[in-house]
Amino acid sequence: MSNQRTFAGIFVAAIAGAMVTAVSYNAGASARMAPAPTRVGTVDLVKVIERLNERSDWEVQITALGKKVQDEFTAKRKSVEELAKTMETAANDQERMGIRDKLAFEQLQMEQWEKIKKIEVDRERALMWQSMYRNVRAESQKLADAEGWDVILVNDGVTDIQLQRDSKVPLESQAQEQIVRRRVLFAAKSIDVTDQLVVRMNNARGATAKSTTGDAVAPAAAPGGAVAPAPVPAPAPK
Repeated sequence: MSNQRTFAGIFVAAIAGAMVTAVSYNAGASARMAPAPTRVGTVDLVKVIERLNERSDWEVQITALGKKVQDEFTAKRKSVEELAKTMETAANDQERMGIRDKLAFEQLQMEQWEKIKKIEVDRERALMWQSMYRNVRAESQKLADAEGWDVILVNDGVTDIQLQRDSKVPLESQAQEQIVRRRVLFAAKSIDVTDQLVVRMNNARGATAKSTTGDAVAPAAAPGGAVAPAPVPAPAPK
């Protein structure tokens, strides 16, 4: 009887040991098969855009374009005003009628020209934003590959809800709309890669500009024998 109890105890202990071993093995196997945790980085996109050298280059070109358009518009308006003054010195009604018709035509042309130029400037600004965002995405991928990030998110939770009291939209609706659009509630500063991204993008643009300048033809002589400065490479629009 005693031997049977001893055998039963040994048998139960053996089964229990086997179960513990199996559970431990399964747990270890599960741990080995579990995917590695996702590494997430964040960027303050507004801050990135503000600090890009590319944006400064674009702004210089767009400002120059805007000034050119404004100068041309001023010249056209002055020409129309001078034509209008000639009506006062017209010799007769027939001549005055001819000047009036020409004046109406010139004004119509100037209005159409102004609309076209506004579209042109707006298009350049749109190309600026497209180019910057495209480059931000491309350099973010390179940064992720270099630093081992799996995902880089735009941290849209860095600012508080902004309410515009002079807007026709109710303040409550403004607050609700901004809350619904946001995706990040909290992100630790330790995973912020804004500075790294800005440095990489500006360095890459500087290297591209230097390469382009080095491959360029020698600058042409400006009037008076002076050497004209090498042109600043323009951002390549899509």
